[in-house]
Amino acid sequence: MIKTARTSHKWLMRFTGLQFILWALTGLYMVCMDIHFIHGESLTRAEAQTLPLSDIRFSLAELLQVYPDASNIELVTLLNQPVYRFRSASGQRRIHLISARSGLPQSEITANQASTIATAAYTGNGELVSVNPLISRDARGQLRPLWVVTFSDAASSTLYIEQQSGRIIRHRHNYWYLFDWMWRLHIMDYDDGENVANPLLLILSVAGLFAALSGALLLILRLTAHSVRSTS
Repeated sequence: MIKTARTSHKWLMRFTGLQFILWALTGLYMVCMDIHFIHGESLTRAEAQTLPLSDIRFSLAELLQVYPDASNIELVTLLNQPVYRFRSASGQRRIHLISARSGLPQSEITANQASTIATAAYTGNGELVSVNPLISRDARGQLRPLWVVTFSDAASSTLYIEQQSGRIIRHRHNYWYLFDWMWRLHIMDYDDGENVANPLLLILSVAGLFAALSGALLLILRLTAHSVRSTS
């Protein structure tokens, strides 16, 4: 019985041992890192929301007269100007920017404006390195034009600014990318890291469970055999 348990445990550990090490290392990294830091929350200041009433000459009522289907309306400061930011049911839920002073539509954010927004919000000590366009997809699968603004700090901090709205929608740095790969290695999804119920993880988890149980059984059998010899 001991020989069977030992053989089973040996081969199961050979099959799962490397993944056990990866689970331990990746899990250690993920639990040691502050998740708020990983999300990049400390990279930027909060978006300014306090606006002098004297700056607002185009009222919300006037806005709704022109855009009756407006939703998710925000009054924010963008590039030192008060603007209404909202979505409309028409135009495939397009984001609009309307001046709260003149009521005129504002154009999409340019590369220079993205640089200004990112630099004003950035809390690090790096210099602006590059501003590059990127076409991404949102949760509804619609195309989302972005500006990718990168700084020269040790973590290569990067801010993703939505061209339509001027919002900073993503914060990325080297620690985030490492965390992302640690997560993929941990759940054994090497594609996009979103499938936590993939077959490979299930197989290794079951094999790992049997490896642990066979090891526990082997320990019990050895202790029992030793106890029997001691009392003989």
